[in-house]
Amino acid sequence: MRAHLRTLIVMMIAITICALSLSSAAAVKQRVALIMNQPLGDPFANLVYAGLQKLEKERDIDAKLIESLDKSEHVEQVRAMARLGYNPVLVLWEDLADAAIQVAPEFPETKFIVLDCYTSADLPNVQTVVMEPQEASFLAGVVAARTTESKHVGFIGGSDLPVIEKFLAGFKAGAEYIDPAIKIDVAYAGTFIDPAKGLEMGRMMFASGADVVMHAANKTGLGVLRAAAEAGKWGIGVDMWQGDVAPGHVLWSALKDATNATYLMAKKALGGEFEQGLFIFGASTGAQLYDERDLEALPEDLKVQVMEIEEQLRDGSIVVPSTVN
Repeated sequence: MRAHLRTLIVMMIAITICALSLSSAAAVKQRVALIMNQPLGDPFANLVYAGLQKLEKERDIDAKLIESLDKSEHVEQVRAMARLGYNPVLVLWEDLADAAIQVAPEFPETKFIVLDCYTSADLPNVQTVVMEPQEASFLAGVVAARTTESKHVGFIGGSDLPVIEKFLAGFKAGAEYIDPAIKIDVAYAGTFIDPAKGLEMGRMMFASGADVVMHAANKTGLGVLRAAAEAGKWGIGVDMWQGDVAPGHVLWSALKDATNATYLMAKKALGGEFEQGLFIFGASTGAQLYDERDLEALPEDLKVQVMEIEEQLRDGSIVVPSTVN
């Protein structure tokens, strides 16, 4: 009897330990860190963070955001997240990409995802995700060329950088796809953080005869859109839907789908589908190119044309240049 009782007690203890172990394992959440060198409030940083929030709502994860504004601390902050067990660790832009590439060999089991940057490394645990903007800009150029009454449009970039050239290349190609003779003014503000400068430059471009102007200038571009409203003309936003910046005067927004890129790459890493190397997130891989609110506001014939061209961008029938000819 006593032997039977001892056996029963041992079995109950074993079952209890097993249950506690399973409970503890279930309580351990997957951890994902996002490190940005811009604070929330920056339009593009907001898009990236929205991707992490989307994943957090979908899955029960421990999501950590680090706003790493001091370049001298980048390496230690990336290392700290890896040491604390965050996996994957996502970083935004070049400075943090360099830090992630430096730290990655120290943590071979941790996946590092570099967002919106062409910096890459031949390391098995580093992935670089590039969000190409030229396809969305191509559609913006199509809409601009179909809408302009003066046959004169414009483009204002934050600075003459390779990534901004991609925006311009797409916009120019799209506009010329509709009208090869269209006039396109191009100017650079020399800053991405000065809406007053954007307002000034927008005023000048509209005064010169352009009646549709696209910006690729982050915060500076907010001033360009306000100049469109002031002039009674059209502006085209970028990165996110910007119709609320100057209601009634933002014709279109060329989306840079950082939210879904962040969400999808982090989700794949958590699910064991991480792929080392360069990943291009564009039309052919499911990137959102425009906001449905803009599409629905177009005349019916233009709406149909935009959707037809979108399909050609996605299936590769139209290949958009990444540099200006």
